[in-house]
Amino acid sequence: MTDEKPDEKPAKRRGFRSLKRLRLKLILQWMGRAESPERVAAAVAVGVGVGLSPFIGFHAILAIGLALIFRLNKLDTLVGSFVGNPWTLPPIFALGYRIGHKLMGSPMAGRKLPWHRFLHHDFWVSFRGPGFAPRLTAFILGTTILAILAAGAAYGIVLGLLRLYHRRHPRIAARAARRRALEVFAKTERATHEHRVH
Repeated sequence: MTDEKPDEKPAKRRGFRSLKRLRLKLILQWMGRAESPERVAAAVAVGVGVGLSPFIGFHAILAIGLALIFRLNKLDTLVGSFVGNPWTLPPIFALGYRIGHKLMGSPMAGRKLPWHRFLHHDFWVSFRGPGFAPRLTAFILGTTILAILAAGAAYGIVLGLLRLYHRRHPRIAARAARRRALEVFAKTERATHEHRVH
């Protein structure tokens, strides 16, 4: 016999359901907002590419900076960069290092590194050892290639999902198209007004 009250399990189920509904609502809002599927997919793809790039410690700054340069949604780009995390980066970096080593053909760059210790100090001590320059070059070259490929794949996947969602929900797609048209009209009106003022 347990001490758990009979109302506790239904309450937990209701809590999980409400979280699922909230998550679904956020996803639907993201999919059906005013920006075109192409721009949303591009923002996420840029974030994924940055998140898997070798520039550790600067991912968030790079993601927001590129979003500003290309006029993409900063939140989408930042969310995409979260694909680079302590669980995904070690295998990606290890594979990228091997690819860079193969492309360079440098025996010094082929030294095995303890990638499972990627977030620990001893990894970077071994990385800075003899042959640092070819090792670093192989690492940057290989991981940059993987990051670009991952960004391209992310663009295709996100774009396909968004287009599929819009086909299955034509009302949301039409509403998003109207929002885009209104935004374009508002920008044109502002530009015309500023031109007349000057």
